[in-house]
Order: sequence, then C-alpha cells, then structure tokens
Amino acid sequence: MGITINRRYRDALYDGLMTDLSAIGDIFSHLHNDEPAKARRLHRRFTAELRLLDDLGWEQEPDELTMPARGLRPVIERVYWSAVSSLNNHSDELIDEAITHLSDATVACPELLARLADEAIATAPGACCTEALAASA
Repeated sequence: MGITINRRYRDALYDGLMTDLSAIGDIFSHLHNDEPAKARRLHRRFTAELRLLDDLGWEQEPDELTMPARGLRPVIERVYWSAVSSLNNHSDELIDEAITHLSDATVACPELLARLADEAIATAPGACCTEALAASA
C-alpha cells in the first residue's frame, strides 16, 4: 500500500533529495582513497534515495510513494534534517525559492513520517485484535 502525496510535498521531497544526491560523487572519492567501507555505506544510502526518486518521478509527477516504509523512513528523515540544517545555518545564503522548498520539506517530512507510523501500527500483527478489544471495552 502506497502513501498518496500532494504536489507541494512531492516537490519538497524532490528538492531535498536532489540536494542530498549532489554528494553521490563521494563514492568515487572514497574508493579512490581506498576507503571501501565508507563507499559501501554511501552506496546503500544512495540506493535508497534513488529508489525514492523512482517514486517521485525522474520526469513525471506521481501522486503515490510505493517504496517500502523500512527504506522510505530513513530517506525522509535525512531530507528533513538536511532542510532544517540549511534553514538554521545558511538561510542568509538561500534564495527565496529555496527557502520555500526547504520550509515545505520541514512540514512534509514529519507528516509523512507520522503517516508511515500510523500505517505500520494499522498493519502490525494483532492490530485488528487490539482494535476489537478496545471497541468492546
């Protein structure tokens, strides 16, 4: 089951993702400097982020994220904290459009994380039994 998002949230996630993916060249640097563990760690990170890019659309604008919550959650958290950091530490260097997108990300990410948590609770084993017990009490 996917999570439906609106265009504003999609654009905020996309922009945050593009900022994070700008560091993808660091994989090459770590390999070149004989740091394979660091390169592998970045590979795993960027694999998840590229998977989210598949959902967000390379050119099109879908309205549903189908990436599994287990992989989606850490990517959304990275986008969120990157946006918060940029707004707190570099706001005087940002153009108005960037500030708008980063602000949107600080709203979109927590909401999406809450929706992921709600979905996890609703689909957890025994969730139907818990609801039935609560209703009968």
